Amino acid sequence: MNLRPYDPERYSRMLFYAYLAVLFCLPIPLGSNRPLWWGAATAIFSVLTALWIFAWLNGKVRVPGALRRGRWVIGLLLAFNVWLALALLPVWRLGESFSSGLAHPAYLSVPAYLSVDTAATQDALIRSVGLLLIVVLTLCLVRSTRRLKLLLATVTIAGLLQAVYGSLMVLNGADFGFADVKQFGKGMATGTYINRNHYANLLVLSLSAGIGLLIGRIQLQRYPNWRVRIRHWLRAALGRKARLRIYLAILVIALVLTRSRMGNASFFLALLITGLLALYHMRRMNRPLLILIVSLVVVDIFLVGTWFGVDRVVDRLQKTVVVSEQQWVLRDRVRLEANRESLQMIHQAPVAGTGGGSFYTVFPGFRSVDQEFFDHAHNDYLQWTVEYGIVGLLLIAAWLFLVFRKALRQLNHPARQWRFAAAFATVMAITAGMIHAAVDFNLQIFANAAYLVVLCSLPYCLPPGRPRSR
Repeated sequence: MNLRPYDPERYSRMLFYAYLAVLFCLPIPLGSNRPLWWGAATAIFSVLTALWIFAWLNGKVRVPGALRRGRWVIGLLLAFNVWLALALLPVWRLGESFSSGLAHPAYLSVPAYLSVDTAATQDALIRSVGLLLIVVLTLCLVRSTRRLKLLLATVTIAGLLQAVYGSLMVLNGADFGFADVKQFGKGMATGTYINRNHYANLLVLSLSAGIGLLIGRIQLQRYPNWRVRIRHWLRAALGRKARLRIYLAILVIALVLTRSRMGNASFFLALLITGLLALYHMRRMNRPLLILIVSLVVVDIFLVGTWFGVDRVVDRLQKTVVVSEQQWVLRDRVRLEANRESLQMIHQAPVAGTGGGSFYTVFPGFRSVDQEFFDHAHNDYLQWTVEYGIVGLLLIAAWLFLVFRKALRQLNHPARQWRFAAAFATVMAITAGMIHAAVDFNLQIFANAAYLVVLCSLPYCLPPGRPRSR
């Protein structure tokens, strides 16, 4: 009887493919922005993490160096989850100093807890734990260049599926979303999302992964002779890079069809900023990378965008601020008023906040009579501060700073091409996400937040030396 030789990577490989499958499916059901979907995703990630720990205890997998390299990142996320969970404890256990400043009637609805809405905070804790598990699984399972490629490809293809679906719905005039006729965003690409801005942010995250994947496949080093250069050009025109380039163009088409002002602006600015940072950290001009960035800007934004209506996006940007009687007038005053009221909410509980997910519960007590209702602040920074306080905001900022600094350092080494490509995707995703977060609440959507933390985990996955190929 022939026995198959023992493969120590088989167990880890099975967990990795299951992890990729769940990541791929996250955007499909409304961006997993419902308790059923984010709860199911968190449960699956919990099972995968438990299976990995069980395999480690039985010697089937080894603890990767990525966990050691990313220990501070995991520690900050763990600290944030602990801080979030503290809002579910009775106030008397934590001391009266935490309850000071909660004099507004909206804060007296649940006087026994720091959180104004314990049910919403429990939901927020489930989402936050799910994101922590995603980071841990990414560091444990993405242990080679091949797996890094598969992960980037999964994020790219997931966005491509959304792009094709959303674009076809617009071009065919069929206002159909996720298993139902759209109620919002008719005539604009939304994919299986409800909000076009959240959909645009997902596309930008997929574009970040796709551009990183493309950078990993191009030749960043100098060509030894013209024969090698021509051979590389032919492979680029006829091989996998050509298909990937078409996928990126489709993603840009869908992004333009969303008519999202900040979605398109964040992509354009993030691509330029990340490209300039990469060229600066390489310490010398790199022609292939420069050509790639210029081609993305010229071909995707100007040529493809012009054909599919980028002028409408520009028109919406121009109408954001109008000049009336020698004065600048902002058209989106409703959001600005909501931001002002959010600042009043922060003033009432600046340190501990009102509890995760409690914005929509607290907001009615502060909004003016003629103000529209908001279940989220159209500014992630303000909502984080309202719900988690200054302490929670600082923990998030510290986490993003550590990841961004790590990625910038890896941009100094273009010779280690896939680490460079992963760092480029990370910097671009963070830059775009932070720009868009100033005017929207994309990171309150579970699928978008999950894709962002996945891309933020990449700088820690591959070792500093020569990475494994399998």
